[in-house]
Amino acid sequence: MKLTKAFVVSDIHGQYDHIVELLQHWDRETQKLLILGDMIDRGKDSLKVVQEVMKLKQLYGNQVILLKGNHEDMLLNFLDEPGFDYGELFFRNGGNTTAWEFADDEHLMFKSYAERAELIKQRKDEINFIRNTRDYYDFGEVLFVHAGIDPYLSDWRKTDTHKFYWNRGWWNHKNETGKTIVYGHTPTQLIHNDKSNDIWIDEANKYINIDGGCVFGGQLNGIVIDNEGNLLEKYAIK
Repeated sequence: MKLTKAFVVSDIHGQYDHIVELLQHWDRETQKLLILGDMIDRGKDSLKVVQEVMKLKQLYGNQVILLKGNHEDMLLNFLDEPGFDYGELFFRNGGNTTAWEFADDEHLMFKSYAERAELIKQRKDEINFIRNTRDYYDFGEVLFVHAGIDPYLSDWRKTDTHKFYWNRGWWNHKNETGKTIVYGHTPTQLIHNDKSNDIWIDEANKYINIDGGCVFGGQLNGIVIDNEGNLLEKYAIK
């Protein structure tokens, strides 16, 4: 059976209890599950979140779609090149919590970047799972990305991968893709005039930001959307 609805969540950031509670609203019989990146960092249970998503992927196969966020990007770049530049970027942006969990070494921060990377790499299954994530997911008239696209390109598919993970402010440009774009990465309180953590939708109903800034004291948002771009349900775990 072709599934035409998706349950969508983004920016979990190690908030295990929140994602478990939110996924109680996911209808496994009729909906895909889209996780738009940033499973890890900052929160205290990044490893548990990754392992939970791995279990869901094993159980439901292609029904579960995982995108790469900038925090997965920072982790992988650090593991591939564990020098000062990528090391400082990763650990300065909440990677220390993920590193401690993956390495399981209380003395981790006293070790060199190369030593830290080797300890983290021992979580081979989890690292390989994170590597095998997508840059975007095309779902009928809906496009899912972690951060954004390059809105100035005639073909959004040619967006530089860095922008899929990191771009901000692009939603101020008119959406000319012909699709509704659902994304996270930028907490919605930074976009809402009232500083709300609720989902943000532009006036043309073509951009939907679902990052409720949960790890910063906001909320973990989830939506149900169909492949024609109709927003059907929304949920929030505060």
